[in-house]
Amino acid sequence: MRWGKWIVFLALLFLPTTVFAQEQLVRVRILQNVPSVRLTFSEPFHLEDPKTGKILREWKSLPWVEVVAGEEGIRIGQLKTNLSAIILQTDTDSYFRVNSQPYRGALILMKTAPDRMMVINRLPLERYLVGALTSETSSTWPIEVLKAHAVVSRTMVAHRIWLRKDQPFDVTADTSTHLYYGVLAERPNTQLAVRQTLGQVLTWEDELFSTTFHANCGGHTEDAFELWEMKKKLPPLEGVEDPYCRGFKHYTWETSMTPAELMAALKEDGARLGAVKAIQILEKNRSGRVRSLRIEGTQSNVVMTGEKFRDLLGFNHLRSLNFTAVLLADKWVFKGFGWGHGVGFCQWGGYGMAMKGMKMDPILQHYFPGAKKRSLKGLPGFETAY
Repeated sequence: MRWGKWIVFLALLFLPTTVFAQEQLVRVRILQNVPSVRLTFSEPFHLEDPKTGKILREWKSLPWVEVVAGEEGIRIGQLKTNLSAIILQTDTDSYFRVNSQPYRGALILMKTAPDRMMVINRLPLERYLVGALTSETSSTWPIEVLKAHAVVSRTMVAHRIWLRKDQPFDVTADTSTHLYYGVLAERPNTQLAVRQTLGQVLTWEDELFSTTFHANCGGHTEDAFELWEMKKKLPPLEGVEDPYCRGFKHYTWETSMTPAELMAALKEDGARLGAVKAIQILEKNRSGRVRSLRIEGTQSNVVMTGEKFRDLLGFNHLRSLNFTAVLLADKWVFKGFGWGHGVGFCQWGGYGMAMKGMKMDPILQHYFPGAKKRSLKGLPGFETAY
């Protein structure tokens, strides 16, 4: 059996997210394609066979030990197994450490190749949100924006749980889905925000949708259909004017590149273009973001989408698609508004609204107009959650 099919098969064994007696769980991929990790458990835990659910061994604690993806199976220190996937489950709300980083819940280790494995942290959704919220924002922010962010994050993660029930994990711990730093990010204020919004999500026509977020929209959020393929337009994901993020962090930005750096960033296109002589914005959408542009070089010209251009230059370099480009002296200077894709919840805009005394519900309605707030329990796939 190929590794890809084997991973999907194993994923089905983890009761991923559809049937739980009490708490909704989320599976967070924290590492991928690593040959080994170092682990330590300070409290009781046990080893489970994911196929049978049988407890194979129990420990009261475990000093630092190396876990290796071996040819025969996953090895925990000197303990050899013939299993291609294992679950290490804590018996209490205590935490364990993976390469010095502390996490709660269970640890799933799954071979992805003969000498590589994927590391997944499985834990209750509400407990996850306490750490995830601080990983994406600041616990010192007003409680109303933290509550709004908790609902946005819960909805986004629950939507992925719903869609990815046959996959090995639901979310990653990096910026490709939702940052998560584990126990180190847990704070009293984010715990309060999560507790006061327990189980609350946003829906459109009684279904979850992807409530994405970004740092700063630069004055206008983006229409989701401008960036992503969608079966139909969703009113809550259409862009809105946003005066609340103005003047806050990442509202404006400026960066520069030498002609050589720009040519290298453009890769194959850069090799064909030669030295870049001009960058002409051909079309912008209603939010002010670049749809398409023309790059003129000494050898040829090329037309590309703004999204491709940003991808080539790097998301942290060209911080948004709302930008201008000018050649000044010996450098290309890029100036723009906002940081991120711009769809959905503007974090600094939400902060600005909360600083003006606005509550959670108006904040959510501003960024997701027409969406309804309700309990996750009872939605398709979550009938028994909580």
